[in-house]
Amino acid sequence: MKTMKNLALVVLAASIVAGCSFTKPHEKEAQLKADKAGLTVVEKTRFDGTFIAKGAEFAQYKKLLVEQLDLSDVKIRKPSSTNLIDDTPWELNDSDRRYYQERYTEALMNNLIADGTYSTAMKAGADVMTVSAKVLEIAPLASKDDMKGRPTHVKVYSEGMGTMTLEISLYDSVSGKPLAIITDQRDLGRIWEENNRVTNNIQVRLAFNQWLRHLRTELDKLSARP
Repeated sequence: MKTMKNLALVVLAASIVAGCSFTKPHEKEAQLKADKAGLTVVEKTRFDGTFIAKGAEFAQYKKLLVEQLDLSDVKIRKPSSTNLIDDTPWELNDSDRRYYQERYTEALMNNLIADGTYSTAMKAGADVMTVSAKVLEIAPLASKDDMKGRPTHVKVYSEGMGTMTLEISLYDSVSGKPLAIITDQRDLGRIWEENNRVTNNIQVRLAFNQWLRHLRTELDKLSARP
């Protein structure tokens, strides 16, 4: 009996450790921000983490003050495979940044604005919610498809393009009070295919569309709450 109890304790401890290990850095960071802002966790969500302000009346917001996608401090994880030419870091150039910002804006317009549920606002107001999004991390699976990353004649294949992590923050536009913090990490594809700028850009577009579609779902649920 004593042996069985000890075994049960070991299994329980292992389960706790395993459970903790699945909490990713971006989830911990969002939790800390949420705690500081007094936000509470949403148990059932389509994101890795969703935290909202107690008593927030999302139904009052009919317009969105949309900030440009923040790419000012993106952490780039070094691919496990060594670059074929040298050890040049994978980085976002100006063209990449424009593409990411355009795809984010496109996804937001298609999923939140196009059907008339929300309209865009140019200034703060009682019915205006500020939407701010930031790419926290990009973890590519291979060297970048450019002159610095690999020779032009070399083809690289990978199971997806890697992962990208996004944080979305919602605020009352007048008071600046945080209404929600959302964080999520998404696979940029999951099938084996050629890893190049074309497939990477396709996966980036799909990722933003998925994130903004899920944001719309969450906002619909929050707005419908009594």
